[in-house]
Amino acid sequence: MPRFASGTLVAGLVTAALATVAVLTAQAADSAPANPYAAGHAEDAAGACGHAGLPADCGSGMRVVYSIAGHRVWLVTGAERVLRAYPVAGGDPAPPLGAHEVFARGARSSGGDGAAVEHVVLFAQSGDTNIGFSAAVGAAKAGARPTPAIRESRADGDALWQFATIGTTVEVVP
Repeated sequence: MPRFASGTLVAGLVTAALATVAVLTAQAADSAPANPYAAGHAEDAAGACGHAGLPADCGSGMRVVYSIAGHRVWLVTGAERVLRAYPVAGGDPAPPLGAHEVFARGARSSGGDGAAVEHVVLFAQSGDTNIGFSAAVGAAKAGARPTPAIRESRADGDALWQFATIGTTVEVVP
């Protein structure tokens, strides 16, 4: 049986491992969605207001549209294309109607109801209360007061977190 120097053996194993990783990376890239925000939630229509389920008078340009009565959020590109739409649970108090801007974000925090939350995106205020989106990762405390947070699933919260950076418009409609 031939003998190999330990360095040659290690180099061969490392080369084989890197080749395997390269093949798996290429396969994963081919299977990834073209738009990560839309994964599992694609809308077919181009999406000017009143299209693709968007409410009327919902602004223009890149924005987040939040319908208070519809309990729904849309992530809309500057080309008026809906990237993702999903249901939410509204908070109390509701944000004022109209255009707002994202002014703060937090990866993890504690909600006003005591629940652990992630992907906090704040865009409005009511008195001294901040209002925004978040995904609960824990249960609210027993007897907690209602929260102004607009709650979304963790997957939807992640998509909004990637889309709505500081300064992004949030259009609140009835």
